[in-house]
Amino acid sequence: MALGVTPAGPSYPQPEQGKVAPTEQVQPPDSRWAQIQARGRIRVGLDPSLGPAYLYTDLERQTYAGFEWDILEALAQTLQVQVDPIYVAWSEQLAALQADEVDLIWGAREALGLDPEQFLATRPYYLSPQRLVVRDPSPASGPEEPAIETLSQLLGRKVGIVVNSTGAALLEAYNERRGNAIRLFATSNPERLFAQLQAGQLDAVLVDQPVAALNLRQAGSRLRLVGPPLFPMPLVGVVSSRHPSLKEAVDAAIVILTENGTLQQILEKWQLWDPTLMSPASTEG
Repeated sequence: MALGVTPAGPSYPQPEQGKVAPTEQVQPPDSRWAQIQARGRIRVGLDPSLGPAYLYTDLERQTYAGFEWDILEALAQTLQVQVDPIYVAWSEQLAALQADEVDLIWGAREALGLDPEQFLATRPYYLSPQRLVVRDPSPASGPEEPAIETLSQLLGRKVGIVVNSTGAALLEAYNERRGNAIRLFATSNPERLFAQLQAGQLDAVLVDQPVAALNLRQAGSRLRLVGPPLFPMPLVGVVSSRHPSLKEAVDAAIVILTENGTLQQILEKWQLWDPTLMSPASTEG
């Protein structure tokens, strides 16, 4: 994008004698948000393989579903544009944004690690913590070991984690310091973890709260959350650094959704609202 040069004029301080007045380079405002408003649609890169309860394909209704989709639809309604969903594999979304194939990427993104020279993170719309899930003891099973309530009680226990997740990184780092004190079982299939927990093959599972909430609803009363939310990670949308006007528009819409209670209603619908966590709108992205 071309840079404009603004010379010193009557309204600027005059240079001292013998010194050259510096020129001031001004970046003209980008027009991406205005373009989106004009066409009435925002191109959003999505990957439904994120799965429940984040973002998935609802085959029966032939649309997307999940708390990420509900928030995105509410965001678009606030912005008064339609969502134009474009499937892009999660690993390829940043490249698609750079290539201008989409305006916004959405779904399980964290600002951490983004190159600020290429990408802008929106305000967070959800703080995703890790949650410890255990099995309730059976009254008919007789005396058992003390119930697990905290991470410190996982020593010597077999704990399920999802490969490459925040929970996995947390417990793997813990084991490095403690000499593999926790017996970790890792898989890319969260449903397998909860089935094994139900069957007594695992002592606990540490997963993202959206995954935990979904599986607790499906698993029934034998499983429960224990302990506080751990390491909440802000989830954000991402736009190109060339389009700060779009970031500003999305940020403003997220603030509106937070202040009018829409964001809370969506998170409550998916059993994700936790008033003990900081409000996403007041968290720095």
